[in-house]
Amino acid sequence: MKIIWMRTAANGQTEFEDLEIAARQGERGAETGVLPVAGVIFRTEQPALDLDFHNAPRRQLVIPLNAEVEVEAGDGSVRRIGPGEVLLADDLTGQGHKSRFRPAGASMLFGVLPDDADPAAWRA
Repeated sequence: MKIIWMRTAANGQTEFEDLEIAARQGERGAETGVLPVAGVIFRTEQPALDLDFHNAPRRQLVIPLNAEVEVEAGDGSVRRIGPGEVLLADDLTGQGHKSRFRPAGASMLFGVLPDDADPAAWRA
């Protein structure tokens, strides 16, 4: 399974990495192991938002339920995350990123990571 990892690079700009998470095939489909989550946040009735450069408010998995999130890094690269896709927002410092949420009225799920979570250890 692929997660887009958005994090702060050594130069202070946000960068993207396609993080392939280890998964095994079972009777019910491909499945990862248990990933650590400190809690979840559900957001509903979200307005359409265009946010200028900002940092992630916390280390979190961003999972659109019926929405699309477009994020832009400092170098101008853009990623779109739709239903069934996952973004790991981990750029707590530096320049940050731009975000665009569509459509109005959408629902999102945020999985808050514990401080000691190491996404690099999730690699396949």
